[in-house]
Amino acid sequence: MKDSNQTVPQLASPGSGRFSAMINDKPFLTTNLTGLSCLRPELVGARTCRIWKINVVGQVARHRTMLGLFIDQTLQPGTYDLVCDDRVSAVYHLTPPQLSQVYHSQNFQSGSVTLLECNAETGRLRGTFEFGMSAINFKVSAGEFDLVCDRDDGTSVLST
Repeated sequence: MKDSNQTVPQLASPGSGRFSAMINDKPFLTTNLTGLSCLRPELVGARTCRIWKINVVGQVARHRTMLGLFIDQTLQPGTYDLVCDDRVSAVYHLTPPQLSQVYHSQNFQSGSVTLLECNAETGRLRGTFEFGMSAINFKVSAGEFDLVCDRDDGTSVLST
């Protein structure tokens, strides 16, 4: 939950949606936000499961940072466990000059995604998220997203 004294900046370009989060109490400054409605890549067999894919690039304390959220499109509004539910996942990638760090939701000790709106017809996706690994003092909090996802063929869902 966001502290009333805590502001979460966002720098996504107008019309691309909204994304914000705090990483270890430092703001994630969004520079690029993309959302896609696509088929989930499969290791074997045909691709049949549609997912929402949110990719965000930004900075945390002057370090390039990327975050991805992957959400099964069959899910209804509600709260889902990022650690145990394989229908939702997240990837966090920090690229400081010396050492790259990549964290996946399978490694998180806690985390959740709350879907507030998820409309496959319009492409609208809105929700909140948080996750962390207390063993290494890593926490993503006050995460929020609100965007319209394009189809995997490059067209807006609203234009069809």
